[in-house]
Amino acid sequence: MIRDYLSEESEKQIIERFNSMDFHCIFCNNPNPLDKTNVHCEQERLNFYPPGQDMSPYKDLRSSLRVSAFLICPLCKNKFFVNILDQGKINKLK
Repeated sequence: MIRDYLSEESEKQIIERFNSMDFHCIFCNNPNPLDKTNVHCEQERLNFYPPGQDMSPYKDLRSSLRVSAFLICPLCKNKFFVNILDQGKINKLK
């Protein structure tokens, strides 16, 4: 069964796991991790039906989880946008 919304507790855990990941600047090679801001987590359904055909709640193939954030290098002040998409397990059409 596909849940429509993440629970508040699950969302906090996912954001904590994301915040535990270290990202480094690709421009100045700063050894310190980038600062994370505006970390956002959302769940959405992916529609694999042809354009013009509505998505059926009973035939959804997968649900996706997206975590996005702005990352800022404390040394050179470059700003990056990171978007991680977890599409979950794939179910084959019957």
